[in-house]
Amino acid sequence: MKSYPKIEYHNKGPFGQDCIAFDKLDGSNLRFEWGHKRGWYKFGSRNVMIDRTNEQFGIGIDLFLNKYGDELDRIFRTEYKKVVNFVVFGEFYGPNSFAGQHLDEDIKDVVLFDVNQYQKGFISPYEFTQNFGHLHIPKIVYHGEYNHQLISDIQSNKFNLSEGVIVKGIQGKETWMVKIKTKEWLQKVKEKFGDKYLLEELNNDKNLLLFN
Repeated sequence: MKSYPKIEYHNKGPFGQDCIAFDKLDGSNLRFEWGHKRGWYKFGSRNVMIDRTNEQFGIGIDLFLNKYGDELDRIFRTEYKKVVNFVVFGEFYGPNSFAGQHLDEDIKDVVLFDVNQYQKGFISPYEFTQNFGHLHIPKIVYHGEYNHQLISDIQSNKFNLSEGVIVKGIQGKETWMVKIKTKEWLQKVKEKFGDKYLLEELNNDKNLLLFN
């Protein structure tokens, strides 16, 4: 089952290209696999397979299926008739989730944020918003040129975000992605988990530290 790729930070983005920035919900990545013959038949967290008995993420399966299952099945069978398999990705979170940690008492939700086609890769952010935008997807924070002003606006939390954004665009035929985190969120990471964890979050690139 395909896993979600590691996303580089904003310094690796193709400056000057058109992009869409989506709200980065602060939760955990879940995977849901669909086949043309079997429907929804396989589920996973970011790194391991899960089922409904999984103590932490098992509830996410039915949250996702009840919210998206039928409509995604319809879209796949009508708009993508030649594609036999999809892995879709959703963010599992609650109102007090932070950095992948969740409170048991929180009411949880799952929000669809990406769709991967078998042997074709991730659909473009433009196609995603066109074909799946009528569903509950992350809020579009920005659409325009990828530039330093966008990075600065996100870091200063101009848009009142919980964590930051995932920025996506097209380069050639491939979808590119980078992430920008707010200074506020990174400060919370530092306070809660320490400098070592913060540096690991920043891919061990000290040039991305916004404070000492």
